[in-house]
Amino acid sequence: MLDFLVLQWTFATVAVLKRTLIPLAAAIVVALAAMGGLETMQESPPSPTAELSYNAFAEGVDLKFHDAGGAIAYALQAVRQTRFNDDSVEWSRPALQWYEDGEADWQVEAEQGFVAPSGDSLRLSGNVALFRQGGDEVTLTTSLLDIDLTSEILSTNEPVQMIADGLRQDAAGLLLNLPEDSLLMLGGVRGSHVRP
Repeated sequence: MLDFLVLQWTFATVAVLKRTLIPLAAAIVVALAAMGGLETMQESPPSPTAELSYNAFAEGVDLKFHDAGGAIAYALQAVRQTRFNDDSVEWSRPALQWYEDGEADWQVEAEQGFVAPSGDSLRLSGNVALFRQGGDEVTLTTSLLDIDLTSEILSTNEPVQMIADGLRQDAAGLLLNLPEDSLLMLGGVRGSHVRP
């Protein structure tokens, strides 16, 4: 009989332990999970500065570049400039003018401009318009223009339209050498008169 009572007490104790230990164990597991979650939440979020890929930003840019003799070689204006961590630069609505003997000669405007980290080349895109001012007025339009800033050679393989002296010419691309003052229209050149 005593064995039966001990066995009955043992089953009753196990039943009580099950009812209290299982919820207690579940509460401990939930608490540990929450603490792990709190640890994750307590970790500081990455700094916004660390996420930025640029290190300088300016609006209303107006730059002048001088040659070895101190004369203005070219000037650049832009609505906005962003300098990235790799030293590349992006301009919004850039306008670039080249000078010869102190006078503006050629001017180019675009929606966007991008300078490689080396600083030797500039790529203009979006409604690119190139103008020659002064005696022989020329207007060239294209969607993309690459400029080698060292040699002052402008080129594109995108369709180009040129209007000069009442003539319109269309071509598959162009090569403009500013120091030599030479312009070469590339591929599929077609011409027509522009009506006044």
